[in-house]
Amino acid sequence: MAKNMTLIERDSLVISGILEKGQNITDIDRVQALQILQMNYHDSGKIEGCFSCDSSCHGCEFCQNMREKGKNNPLLICNYCYDNEQENRWENVKKRHELNLLILSSIEFSVELFKTHPVLGILRENSSGDVENLVHAKNLIYIAYANPSTCVGLWSKNVKVVDKAFSILGKPKNMVFVQSSPIIGHPAKRSQYADYLFTVYATEKDLQNALVSGAMECNGKKCKECGYKCYLRQWPIGSNIAELLRLKNKKAMQAIQNALNKGM
Repeated sequence: MAKNMTLIERDSLVISGILEKGQNITDIDRVQALQILQMNYHDSGKIEGCFSCDSSCHGCEFCQNMREKGKNNPLLICNYCYDNEQENRWENVKKRHELNLLILSSIEFSVELFKTHPVLGILRENSSGDVENLVHAKNLIYIAYANPSTCVGLWSKNVKVVDKAFSILGKPKNMVFVQSSPIIGHPAKRSQYADYLFTVYATEKDLQNALVSGAMECNGKKCKECGYKCYLRQWPIGSNIAELLRLKNKKAMQAIQNALNKGM
């Protein structure tokens, strides 16, 4: 390896070498890959006090397909993805998230191997990015089984793949699945495995109507201010958790309002 390579460049080269082995990847390779996989602690921001296991919307085929669909539907929340903006702003974050995604979606690990990479307290899976494929979904479940004392919250819109992984591996008792609604203002049909729905609303009026109808309020509060209710299952199971869209682009907001008025 060249001496002037950055850490992310060296890590990417190592993972590329491992993946080139195809079906011949060994447990030693998997341990090496887990040493490169990053689960970061957040000492500020929305999920302050939590760890996160993130991937990238840029490298995720599911995310890119959703954004493509959004070109014809202004109500698709993926049009306004904060992860996309974050990764466009910080290239180093994008590269690290993409490498996490490559590791988690390409190499199936095991509960025993993830025990060598412990995480404590509260873990948010997919604070950035989404589930790419079945391998990725299974690895996120293995992490929960490997850390039974950790409260693991999985957020995803890729419900079909997540459901399939749960049907194969079961659902860990310490894992909460929050199913994200893809359409603004329209709670999705809840999966049999989802503990909660998470739905974004375009206006304060729409948000308040949802709350009056029984939704739980997230609405921009830090998780620690809320008391980590999602992770600790302190909302009634099956609840719709409501969040207000915070979008400064007036043209985009008008397109959303027009679509809502048309009943899209």
